[in-house]
Amino acid sequence: MERTVVIYKSKNGSTEKYANWIGEELECPVFKAEDFSKKDFEYYDNIIFGGWVHAGGVMGFDLIKKNMRRLEGKKIVVFAVGLNVMGTEARMQLREINFDKKRVKGMTCYYCPGAYDPSAVKGIDAGLMKMMMKMLESKKPEEVTEDDKILLTAVKEGTDMVDKKYIEPIVNKFR
Repeated sequence: MERTVVIYKSKNGSTEKYANWIGEELECPVFKAEDFSKKDFEYYDNIIFGGWVHAGGVMGFDLIKKNMRRLEGKKIVVFAVGLNVMGTEARMQLREINFDKKRVKGMTCYYCPGAYDPSAVKGIDAGLMKMMMKMLESKKPEEVTEDDKILLTAVKEGTDMVDKKYIEPIVNKFR
């Protein structure tokens, strides 16, 4: 019988929620990335890794990238969680940033929209979000895409797009 594990890196809880849903559906263990030892990879045939997206990078994904030798022959799937992961342009950028290296090129990645509460964001993250808002607001009207409008509203007002339906393709890959 194949053994499956879900490992995740979450900042505000959206990725954790998806990871736990996947773990429940597949009846497998779920670990925070910081609680998972690279030695534990040997116990599993299937690795599902989830990370939140920050500036196009999947946070915590280094755990997978740095252990590709240990993971040889195992089925690996990644899910990326963020506000702007559903748009084609954002997905292309995310793939380019995270999956362009030889070791992980072509790795399967699923995208799950997250949640955002502007009142909970502090420090450098708040500054980055303000810069993104200014960038979106400074676009010429003909340059603004539907994805831009959705993202701008989400950043200004907050949003929760976390939905269990987004785990279906991930879960189905391991059934």
